[in-house]
Amino acid sequence: MNGNGANVAGCATCAGRCCRDYRVEVTVADVRALAAGTALHPSEFINLFEHDEAKRGFRLWPNGPFKQLHLIRRADTRACTFLMEIALDKPRCGVYAHRPLVCRNFPAALKRGTVAVRSGVTCGPNSWNLAAMDLPTYRRDLLRANAAWNEHWKIVAAWNTAIDATNIEKTPDELFAFLLSYTPEPS
Repeated sequence: MNGNGANVAGCATCAGRCCRDYRVEVTVADVRALAAGTALHPSEFINLFEHDEAKRGFRLWPNGPFKQLHLIRRADTRACTFLMEIALDKPRCGVYAHRPLVCRNFPAALKRGTVAVRSGVTCGPNSWNLAAMDLPTYRRDLLRANAAWNEHWKIVAAWNTAIDATNIEKTPDELFAFLLSYTPEPS
């Protein structure tokens, strides 16, 4: 069983393809949890990822491109920076207790309010059995992830508003300091 109570047969038999094939976008809450749990600075595990299709994200200067928070991928393996190779074909998460919400909830998604296995998961269509998964726990954690994303977008808006008001370019380290210290106003 994993932290969600799910049967991890899929994880136990794979070679960490999800950690190699997916670019892991994280929330501000994930950044804070990883920084606190590992004593690492976000610059050691976060990449500010920019792509043409990004419609929102953090900007480092007024009207600059949107940047999203992604876990760094190692140049040699293209795997998540936290993936540990403990033995041949036995990769494991090096920050399992502090892993991002998207990793914690993998391979589940909410579809019309119901927990389902995401389509097109890299581990294959028969790697996960819904009957063996703790669906109430997944549902709770998926709802928590939605709340974390809502908070994330409020923090993005606050940062970008400040960037627009100052008209000064900021560094990634200034963004990371903001992420670790900012508390949004209650709605």
